[in-house]
Amino acid sequence: SNIWVAKNMSARLPANSMVQLGVSNTMRSWTFFELPENIKSIANIGCRGIDGTLSAVTGMSLVNPDKLYFCILGDLTFFYNVNALGNRNIGNNLRILVINNGSGGEFHLYCHPCRSFWKDDVEAFIAGSGHFGNKSRTLVKHYAEAMGFEYLSAETKETVLNVMERFLSPDMTEKPMLL
Repeated sequence: SNIWVAKNMSARLPANSMVQLGVSNTMRSWTFFELPENIKSIANIGCRGIDGTLSAVTGMSLVNPDKLYFCILGDLTFFYNVNALGNRNIGNNLRILVINNGSGGEFHLYCHPCRSFWKDDVEAFIAGSGHFGNKSRTLVKHYAEAMGFEYLSAETKETVLNVMERFLSPDMTEKPMLL
């Protein structure tokens, strides 16, 4: 979950890096944990929507190629702006973490307004469940690799912990990363 990932990664982010958070569930989850003082974080929440998170962090990473930029976002936010990864100038300083649960987690909260109106149809019409290959194990992998990213994958807490050291390495790697 977003909260477990935030708990385990927030204090381990490399010094002086920048973190761009996706909206709603991701942003809320990361606010429960302190980031080190030398880490800057932002969220693209101007429209309270999923617009432009990847485009924004990609642009920032291009401006300062000597700084590590992390983007943590949910799958709906990722797929909404995935075309940003087609930028041919993306550097090895960009790392993206997609929390892919196959649905918009925000819309499942008991207090979300859509629940009272859509009730049992939230999955089908609001949360986007089953989108883009129904959590395909290969769609994001193939796209990321085709765009020149190093692809990492984790499906359990143990596998997240196993790849975390690589993903959070303070060293510039040969390629940008997508986990």
